[in-house]
Amino acid sequence: MKKTQYIIVLLVSFLFSNCDINDDGFYNNKTIDVTTNLVTFSPIVNYNVGDYLYIDADFSRFQAEVGQTGLLDLFATTGNAENYAFSYVIEKRINGTEWETVFVNDSQLQINKGSAQNGAYVYGLCEYNSADQTYEYNVGFPLLASGNYRMSFGYNSDSDNSVELRSINNTKEITLNINSPLANIDNNGYFAFNVN
Repeated sequence: MKKTQYIIVLLVSFLFSNCDINDDGFYNNKTIDVTTNLVTFSPIVNYNVGDYLYIDADFSRFQAEVGQTGLLDLFATTGNAENYAFSYVIEKRINGTEWETVFVNDSQLQINKGSAQNGAYVYGLCEYNSADQTYEYNVGFPLLASGNYRMSFGYNSDSDNSVELRSINNTKEITLNINSPLANIDNNGYFAFNVN
C-alpha cells in the first residue's frame, strides 16, 4: 500500500513539474523589439490654448527586429491583423507634485487616420492601409486650458523609453506585442510641454 502511495506522489510530482506556466506560450503571445520609432510626435514644447498635440504612426508592415537580419512581416505573422493598439496619457500639473489626467470627449479628438478613444488614457488604433502596406494613425489631442502638461506612453506598460503596440487579431493567430523606441522623452518616460 505504501508503495502505491509513493508511486502516485511521484507521478503527480512529475506531472506538475512539467506544467507550462508561461502564459505567453499558452495564449500565443509573442513580443519583439524593433529598431524604428513606430509612434512619433512633434517635440514642440510651447502651445497655445486651442492647439492640438498630434500623435502619429505611419509604419510599414515589414520591420527590422532587434537581433535579426531579415525583416518581419507584421501583417502575415499575425494572420492579417488590421489594427495595432497602443495607449498614451496626457496629464496636467495641479500643484508642485501632483498631476491629473486630462479628459476630453472622443468627439473633440481630431482623428485624421486610425481611431482613438479617450478615458483614463487615449486608446489609439493604427489601421492597416493595404494600398501602401502601412499601419496608420494620426490624432490630435485638443489643448483646452493653459498650464504645464506631460505625456507618457506607459499606461499599459512597464517601460519608460518605449511604446508598446499590440496586434488586434483573431485569437487563433499569433498576438504580436511590439516594443518600439520613443524619441523626445525624458528619463522617466515623459514629454513635458506648456500651454499658454
